[in-house]
Amino acid sequence: MMRYYTLSVIEDAFRRQDPELTETEIKEKAKKIHSQLNTLDISWRRSNKKFYRMNEFRNIGS
Repeated sequence: MMRYYTLSVIEDAFRRQDPELTETEIKEKAKKIHSQLNTLDISWRRSNKKFYRMNEFRNIGS
Protein backbone atom coordinates (compact mmCIF):
# COMPACT_ATOMS: atom_id res chain seq x y z
CA MET A 1 0.00 0.00 0.00
CA MET A 2 1.31 3.43 -0.94
CA ARG A 3 1.36 6.25 1.55
CA TYR A 4 0.35 9.59 0.12
CA TYR A 5 1.99 12.72 1.43
CA THR A 6 0.21 16.03 1.21
CA LEU A 7 2.06 19.31 0.86
CA SER A 8 1.15 20.26 4.42
CA VAL A 9 2.65 17.01 5.82
CA ILE A 10 5.88 17.59 3.90
CA GLU A 11 6.02 21.25 4.96
CA ASP A 12 5.58 20.23 8.60
CA ALA A 13 8.43 17.74 8.25
CA PHE A 14 10.70 20.48 6.89
CA ARG A 15 9.71 22.81 9.74
CA ARG A 16 10.64 20.17 12.33
CA GLN A 17 13.84 19.15 10.52
CA ASP A 18 15.16 22.65 9.94
CA PRO A 19 13.44 25.43 11.93
CA GLU A 20 15.87 27.98 10.44
CA LEU A 21 14.19 27.81 7.00
CA THR A 22 11.87 30.60 5.93
CA GLU A 23 8.28 29.81 4.96
CA THR A 24 9.16 30.50 1.33
CA GLU A 25 12.04 28.01 1.43
CA ILE A 26 9.84 25.44 3.15
CA LYS A 27 7.10 25.79 0.54
CA GLU A 28 9.58 25.56 -2.36
CA LYS A 29 11.27 22.46 -0.96
CA ALA A 30 7.94 20.81 -0.13
CA LYS A 31 6.61 21.41 -3.65
CA LYS A 32 9.74 19.88 -5.15
CA ILE A 33 9.59 16.78 -2.92
CA HIS A 34 5.83 16.43 -3.46
CA SER A 35 6.32 16.52 -7.22
CA GLN A 36 9.10 13.92 -7.05
CA LEU A 37 6.98 11.62 -4.88
CA ASN A 38 4.08 11.89 -7.32
CA THR A 39 6.40 11.08 -10.24
CA LEU A 40 7.78 8.04 -8.43
CA ASP A 41 4.28 6.89 -7.49
CA ILE A 42 3.07 7.11 -11.09
CA SER A 43 6.15 5.27 -12.31
CA TRP A 44 5.67 2.56 -9.67
CA ARG A 45 2.02 2.05 -10.60
CA ARG A 46 2.83 1.79 -14.30
CA SER A 47 5.58 -0.70 -13.55
CA ASN A 48 3.23 -2.81 -11.43
CA LYS A 49 0.52 -2.76 -14.10
CA LYS A 50 3.02 -3.86 -16.73
CA PHE A 51 4.40 -6.62 -14.50
CA TYR A 52 0.97 -8.06 -13.69
CA ARG A 53 -0.22 -7.74 -17.28
CA MET A 54 2.86 -9.61 -18.52
CA ASN A 55 2.50 -12.35 -15.90
CA GLU A 56 -1.27 -12.72 -16.16
CA PHE A 57 -1.07 -15.21 -19.01
CA ARG A 58 1.67 -17.31 -17.42
CA ASN A 59 -0.58 -18.19 -14.46
CA ILE A 60 -3.53 -19.36 -16.57
CA GLY A 61 -2.02 -22.81 -17.36
CA SER A 62 -0.85 -23.46 -13.78
